[in-house]
Amino acid sequence: MTDSYDAVIAGHLCLDVIPDLSASTPDQFQKTFTPGHLVQVGAAAFSTGGPVSNVALALHKLGISTRLMGKVGDDLFGQAVRRLVAAHDPHLADGMVLDAQVNTSYTIVINPPGIDRFFLHCPGANDTFSADDIHYELLRNARLFHFGYPPLMRLMFENHGAQLAELYRRARETGVTTS
Repeated sequence: MTDSYDAVIAGHLCLDVIPDLSASTPDQFQKTFTPGHLVQVGAAAFSTGGPVSNVALALHKLGISTRLMGKVGDDLFGQAVRRLVAAHDPHLADGMVLDAQVNTSYTIVINPPGIDRFFLHCPGANDTFSADDIHYELLRNARLFHFGYPPLMRLMFENHGAQLAELYRRARETGVTTS
């Protein structure tokens, strides 16, 4: 494990559950998604979701030393998130906060062909993410700290954004560039 990183990416993290709806047409989708119907779908795909994991994984794939910080529960979805992140690099998930008191955030992505997708989202652990969940010692040797999706994280917008302001105040004290 490295002591310095080019980028530390933190914030909203979830598990995306994406059922395969490619066999349906827009007409079939609208007719069958009504109460009382059983809709057969294909296999589900699982991935980490949202711009925080997208940015961290993209930077990592580009060869930029990156650390991902998110908060997950000690549940099946949390295990899946940690496993999916670790599949890219075992150390990439080292910054994850594991909280046995909360459920992991997840999104069911409904993505039928020919129709705009929609999401069923549970914020889970993201709603309890606080300024104390950041490992500030890692920011001292990082070039960039990016925090994503605070509007979907309850503690980040409650009390006029006090936790978000505290998080950025503490991050800036380390000397890291923030976004």
